[in-house]
Amino acid sequence: MSAEAVKSLLDQLQQMAEETVERLTELDEEEFEEFAERRQQLTDRLEGLRSAITDRDRQQINYILRFDEVILRRMHALKDEAGHWMEQQSKIKVQKGAYQQAYAANSMFFDHRN
Repeated sequence: MSAEAVKSLLDQLQQMAEETVERLTELDEEEFEEFAERRQQLTDRLEGLRSAITDRDRQQINYILRFDEVILRRMHALKDEAGHWMEQQSKIKVQKGAYQQAYAANSMFFDHRN
């Protein structure tokens, strides 16, 4: 039974990794988060079956792990994009704040042309 459970978990992990790499540019942050959570659940269950893992299973694990670098690279790129967006929003907020504070509510502005 445990050998079948290991095979099932590894097959699920492999399918998830392959599908994630196929859709890498389409996935958003939430989908990556779901992927990471689901993967963690499966690996936690696999950890409990560690004694039933065979050499063939280890080969499949190594195959699955080869997808990690590509997936992590994309996740870091999304993180960097989000950080850049937040930095831009902060700059915009500061600029708006400086402009709005420069003028009183009841003041008038005259534009003189020379």
